Amino acid sequence: KQWYQRRVAITAGMTKNGKKKLLKTLKFDFFKAIRRKIEREKLKRKKANNPASAPKRRKGNKLCDSNNKLRVAVDCSFDDLMTEKDIVKLSKQIQRIYAMNRHMDNPLQLHLTNMQGKTLERMGCVDGYKNWDINLKSESLIELFEPSNVVYLCAESENLLSTFDDSKTYVIGGFVDHNAHKGLAYERAKAAGFQHARLPIDQFFTISTRKVLTVCHVFEIISNFCVSNSWTSAIEKTVPERKGLKSLDDKTKSEETEALKTDDAVKDES
Repeated sequence: KQWYQRRVAITAGMTKNGKKKLLKTLKFDFFKAIRRKIEREKLKRKKANNPASAPKRRKGNKLCDSNNKLRVAVDCSFDDLMTEKDIVKLSKQIQRIYAMNRHMDNPLQLHLTNMQGKTLERMGCVDGYKNWDINLKSESLIELFEPSNVVYLCAESENLLSTFDDSKTYVIGGFVDHNAHKGLAYERAKAAGFQHARLPIDQFFTISTRKVLTVCHVFEIISNFCVSNSWTSAIEKTVPERKGLKSLDDKTKSEETEALKTDDAVKDES
């Protein structure tokens, strides 16, 4: 009855397609707690019947105990430029970043800045996010860090990132826009007086699609580099196949092979 009353109240005056999409989201959120309760009960029964088969929950590593003091911040100040759908995608990427960081032997000092508005509202749907081992701040970057110690990671930057400095804070733009606002983070970084740099992907690889990566991918490259101290390894491990990543060494070899084939063909014709 409660679900039905909420459904009638919210969907009044909406289009048929709009109702279907909204109801699907609301229904998922409304019954989430019930599903979780059922799953926990199943797990308890499974553990009671066969303790050895029950999955063991891995305990995450705490930021305060980490030997890695590198600060990485996700700048969540782009609320007004994203659709509801894109904000949902961003919140999922934030959850994934948090999970990746928790499972590192030495987690990065992870910050979420400018957490307010629609992004904060959406994060309210994530169970227990307020208890996360993370630096969750409503303040902006410029309020939290000295501009001279901030390095904003932008694909458009002319500066190439070679390594990391623990005295700096490296910022990833918390932005899902499908390239609708190209270069915005770069322009904002310059206007705020922040340093800026791009990941050295084009030093080692070519990409057949657009070079802009998701928030998750940028964080994953950084975390992989902290483990391996190798850009090629970190990038290869992270960038998905659909991006068409190709090593510059492989490209050079391919071009040389094609050149030899062309020379042979010319010789045959003559």
